[in-house]
Amino acid sequence: MLRLMVLAWVPIVASAAWAQDGFLTTSFGNGERCEHPGTLKAENNVLRFDLTALPAGTRIMRAVLRVSEKGHQTGAAVRLIQVEGAAAKALALRAPFFDCFDATDAVRTWVAKPESNNGLKIERGGGLQFGEAVLEVSYAGRLGKPLAPVTELKALHQSGQTFLTWKEIADPVGADAPAFGDFEKAVLDARRERRIVYRVYRDTKPITVASLGEAELAREAPEALSCWNLLAIQNTEHANQGTPTKNSELRPGYNLSIGYVMTRYRIIEGGEPLPRATGLAVFTVTAPGKRYYAVTASVNGCEGVVQLGAGSSLEQPVDENVSAFPATVYQRTTREGQDRNSPEVEVFNTWIEPPYHNVPFVSEVSIVRWKDLPKGDAKQRLPLFVNSGTYGCTATELASPGWHAARRHVKGAFTVGVSQGGLWEGFHECLGTLKGYDDGVVHNYPQRRVLAAAQWAAQNAAFCVDPERVHYWAQHGGWALRYGDLFTAVMSEGHCNLAIGKEPQKHGPSWGPYPKSTQNWLGIDQWEYMDLPKWVRENPSVELPYWLCWPAYGAYPNHTVGDFGFMPWPEMLHAMITTKRAFAACWSSNGPGPVGPLRELLPRLRLHQSLPAFSNCSLDHSIGDGDHADAEKGGGVNLYQIWEPENLVDEADRWEITLDLRADCPRERLSSDVTPRRCQRFKAKPGDKFKWTNTNLGENKEIQSGEASADKWGLVTLEKVVISRGKNRVRIVR
Repeated sequence: MLRLMVLAWVPIVASAAWAQDGFLTTSFGNGERCEHPGTLKAENNVLRFDLTALPAGTRIMRAVLRVSEKGHQTGAAVRLIQVEGAAAKALALRAPFFDCFDATDAVRTWVAKPESNNGLKIERGGGLQFGEAVLEVSYAGRLGKPLAPVTELKALHQSGQTFLTWKEIADPVGADAPAFGDFEKAVLDARRERRIVYRVYRDTKPITVASLGEAELAREAPEALSCWNLLAIQNTEHANQGTPTKNSELRPGYNLSIGYVMTRYRIIEGGEPLPRATGLAVFTVTAPGKRYYAVTASVNGCEGVVQLGAGSSLEQPVDENVSAFPATVYQRTTREGQDRNSPEVEVFNTWIEPPYHNVPFVSEVSIVRWKDLPKGDAKQRLPLFVNSGTYGCTATELASPGWHAARRHVKGAFTVGVSQGGLWEGFHECLGTLKGYDDGVVHNYPQRRVLAAAQWAAQNAAFCVDPERVHYWAQHGGWALRYGDLFTAVMSEGHCNLAIGKEPQKHGPSWGPYPKSTQNWLGIDQWEYMDLPKWVRENPSVELPYWLCWPAYGAYPNHTVGDFGFMPWPEMLHAMITTKRAFAACWSSNGPGPVGPLRELLPRLRLHQSLPAFSNCSLDHSIGDGDHADAEKGGGVNLYQIWEPENLVDEADRWEITLDLRADCPRERLSSDVTPRRCQRFKAKPGDKFKWTNTNLGENKEIQSGEASADKWGLVTLEKVVISRGKNRVRIVR
């Protein structure tokens, strides 16, 4: 039974002497919880706060203006202008969440010269209602009973991140393993009584009460939430299906399971979960140095501190360093499916900030432990399969379609799943903040997390992963083709031009004021960046991973018509063919379908190894030009040609490969153009001439020969090469 906190027994106020010098924060506004209610006048687009309650000569340390985000229009900038005579200065948004304003300069001016209090002009409202705005003012002064201090403040630095924990002043949950429904009720009931927020201060020198106002207010953590793993709350069904059975302000999402038993974070590998009523704040270090931290409690926006003891302020600084990857800490093990032979899934958490997310955020990385997966070692390393699922799931949702199914994608691979945290194509840094589109650009945050997770797994000695064999799958995973320096192979659907179609239009506000152009982190228009076929056509010499393409959601032409649309598919396939890339594709199944058997080839491929690009195969189906009537409905390209990576020769003066047909090929032989790609040593300049031969190994007979010249990109293409069941050895020499 959960114990609901009531003010009568919570030590919010410490039993200290009255009227001591200290650090105070008081609040002004119209809300019932303001310490000075009725002190805000909002009219004619101007906000004016009555600050006469502040003692004369008050030394203002900090002022924060908070406005409810309800009604904010995505991407709409909010501009508040400090008006002082003819001067005007815009209030800055406070990092790292950019959800409130720094009003320190304005309040200092108003207190020093009350006659100058012309208020704040709402230059751009962004859809917000300012009648309930709250101004929190911190200053040095005399206070009565101080608030109870936090205790047991500790710091842990690992992987370039500082983890702060402390004991909170209250415990509204009162249970170690509550069901989500009970947990939510206890926390929300406590919030209705009062709102406790913990404030984390940071400085390069020891933090005392006297210097608290000079320290950086680096983070704020709401009561009772920061130690609980809200991301782990399971969904009762797929997020896109049915009516939500639960949606909570504590953990926005679909169909949250009310009966889910809550868990708390671990912050040390192999350590125990944090005790309940533990506050947690994680900071990613961007520059090395020694830093002190202190934590205070605020109730309804007000602070009262007369001393910072050893339990609420660090006596020794944290020696902080920068790391390439954020800490990734094991949390729990679950079982995927009900069968006893189902694999176990180890779930890790990562606390991220820019460049991996626009604001502080907790993400998940999962590892699937297949029972029959051979154990790798330093000599026998495993291929790595990175899976990020569809365009709208998280890696640990049991109902998510297929993220965990490594054996259906890369046989014998060590599997890592990455939760989404935003559209895979990236999103504007203003999302979820009071920033506007003109306050920043689009970043590929989720992609960076996938890249970081892949490198984390590849460099973790305990996983015994082969960095030469890193493979990636996601429904909208075509973006990974840009990273041929990391991924050996990429699997996705063919919807690779996110600049057209109904689905991109639906998500348009995530990238900018659709359809208006918006720059991304590369300085180019985001809509142009999402036109992957265009990039493929314009960069024919850039080596791509081997690509397997199949529908991940529905089959052409039924489901895709009017949803994702079919036009981007032929556009992408034509781009791959005309630039002579290595790929295979089908569009007639809900899932890999005819492409499926080619996945068995992936574990044999290596990143720094050449591979053949096939085109114009005699068994290819018509892709069409974007008109549904032009494409063959049971279609696929490059489905039946395979090769032996183990005996491929890639030398400066020759290139050799053994070609074969899949066992299910409907013909005894076929013809296909062949172009060496991803060559390590076999390089050609435009116009270089070569001779080639094709030997049927079953008959030990040369069946073809000819000459070929390198094209304008330096690519050498052999036309109409015969491939038969007896295997063929193709040889190219200068």
